[in-house]
Amino acid sequence: MTTFYFVRHGKTELNLSLRFQGGEIDSPLLPIGIEQAIQAGRYLSDVRFDLAAVSTQKRAMDTANYILKENKYLDGLTLRYHDKLREIKFGKREGAEIDHTDEQTSYLRQRPDLYDPSNFGGETIDSLVSRSTETIEKLSEEFPDGTILIVAHGVLLITLINSLIGKPKANWREGGPLANTSITIVEKTDQYRLRTFNDISYQTKIEEA
Repeated sequence: MTTFYFVRHGKTELNLSLRFQGGEIDSPLLPIGIEQAIQAGRYLSDVRFDLAAVSTQKRAMDTANYILKENKYLDGLTLRYHDKLREIKFGKREGAEIDHTDEQTSYLRQRPDLYDPSNFGGETIDSLVSRSTETIEKLSEEFPDGTILIVAHGVLLITLINSLIGKPKANWREGGPLANTSITIVEKTDQYRLRTFNDISYQTKIEEA
């Protein structure tokens, strides 16, 4: 059995300002985002990971570094960075303020099967799930009895997780959005099974700067 710990990155400046933060833009972790990552690391400090697979975007790499600094079992840990774990690309909307009345934004959040980003050059949901699933499948084959930390992004993780556990495309955003540095555990045997979802129970109150 392969056990995946999926963690969303810590809170960033663009998260705070409610702007699109996709696969072609980055924003620094806020002090609260750093503290979230440190708390997640302490919570997971006794988990012996065989591999940490991390998006190549800085907010995810920084989050992973803070998490792993707290871990007690770094000897023998493999750390890899994956372009295919980058966030969905929003094209011309990268960095723009989110308009919650926009039809495609509503589809992205509630009906991903209807989402069509062609007008602004964004990435499709099918592309996002295909590339992220390919990465997870390869890792489960490489580490059939392993424990793997995945640090990535909100849209990618919620659509990937819901797809892996067999939900139809219309429900791939169900249960989202994932909280910053939330932990979702999925076990892979002959199929994927959800063990823990969007867990931030470990977080103590953090004052926003």
